[in-house]
Amino acid sequence: MSHMGLPSLLTDWFPMRPRIPALLAPLFALLCWGTSAHASDYLTISTGALTGVYYPVGGALCRLLNEQSGSDGLRCSVRSTKGSLANLQDLQEGKSQLALVQSDVLHHTVHGTGPFADQGPNRALRSLYRLHHESVALLVGEQSRIGSLGDLPGKRVDLGSVNGGDRVTIMALVEAMGWQAKDFAPTAGLGADRLQGLCDGSLDAAFVVAGQPNQVISDLTGRCKARLLPIDDARITGLIEGSTYYERGRIPANLYPGQTMAIPTLGVRADLVTQDTLPVETVHRLRRVMDEHLKQFTRLHPSLITLTQETMTAPSPAPSHAAMQDDPRAPEPLPPTLMPESLQPDSVPSEALPTQTVSGAEATEESTAPEGETAPAQTPSGAAATGSAAILEDEAAILEGETALAQTPSDAAATGSAAILEGETAPAQTPSGAAATGSAAIPEAEAAPAQTPSGAAATGSAATPEAEAAPAQPPSGAAATEPAATP
Repeated sequence: MSHMGLPSLLTDWFPMRPRIPALLAPLFALLCWGTSAHASDYLTISTGALTGVYYPVGGALCRLLNEQSGSDGLRCSVRSTKGSLANLQDLQEGKSQLALVQSDVLHHTVHGTGPFADQGPNRALRSLYRLHHESVALLVGEQSRIGSLGDLPGKRVDLGSVNGGDRVTIMALVEAMGWQAKDFAPTAGLGADRLQGLCDGSLDAAFVVAGQPNQVISDLTGRCKARLLPIDDARITGLIEGSTYYERGRIPANLYPGQTMAIPTLGVRADLVTQDTLPVETVHRLRRVMDEHLKQFTRLHPSLITLTQETMTAPSPAPSHAAMQDDPRAPEPLPPTLMPESLQPDSVPSEALPTQTVSGAEATEESTAPEGETAPAQTPSGAAATGSAAILEDEAAILEGETALAQTPSDAAATGSAAILEGETAPAQTPSGAAATGSAAIPEAEAAPAQTPSGAAATGSAATPEAEAAPAQPPSGAAATEPAATP
């Protein structure tokens, strides 16, 4: 056997080989789509100082997402910052995808008011969840003679971090009381660790905006014997009632050393926000984790204990992300660009074989071939469905004038059609078992019409060239015949 005939021989032995990639294409497309739909998204959340509450709350969220990354594909890391204003800057610069922001700061940046008056409204921010309450704590030194909020003018009072979110809240309180920053004694030169002035006597009082309990407040009240004073005044009540982002706060009794009574105060909320560009599917996966593991999340930090689905999805100063307004469990549709061509209804290749019609327990198959060539049809008997014979350019190399005969199982009655050279006529063969006949294709631009079986028997008609007729033989099992067509 020569090597030149090997490709043709292999094609004859394995006619279905070229179709394997086409059959596997849908599977590969689905696998690729599934991998893309569940690919890991890496989220960074901007929080606050290491000693504050924002940082451990952000850590609790990341811990939950990372624990569920195997099923939801979200990975998370925490970024320590100087607070709300720095977190908004991180979002804008793409350093993070999530951020914790005080509700009053969020209101001002969305509407372009307060410290953001020169920047205009930020219309890209989107709310995800409303998290823990934050309280404004008024701390005074052990040796100070301050007994109430009204005693602060003229004293050395820390008003929060410069360019920090807490400064926005504290100055709103100061202005509500009718004061200005110049009404307090200078506190310059205290440095980054300025709150230690309550311990060494260089400060008389300080405001701290934080979720409760807070590590800094615990240290100051325990180690330095600082005292907590209530923030309870009619002017503060007016501030709360005149806004949508301030609320009444309360520091529970016995939360800190020496604090035996609950402390009324002013409060804000910590909002988890993002940009409107965060993909819907990413937010859906975040929601699924939070919905299914909310109880676990509330146990990761004391400030989260009181959270519920209702409080977390309450109206926020920023509009909600689009993915927070629908069902996160709704399946994502298969992208149309990944739909395999073989699955699309209009993607039938030009070289495809004619279809088969099965009626009852019998089936017939018609096949057509180019001039001078005929591909035989296979017809199994019984209730088995028949396969279509594909004539592809790379599957068979049939020389003009040769006949290719298809093999059928020995227990099934099947007939093949013979190729008829020019000027010759071949009658159709009919087995005696299950009545099914094939039709012979005729060269010289003459075609035998396809027949559709009816009832329990079907016959094919053969067309003969040059006024010669090839009579069809009726099957022995059924009495249904059809006259042969004569051109």
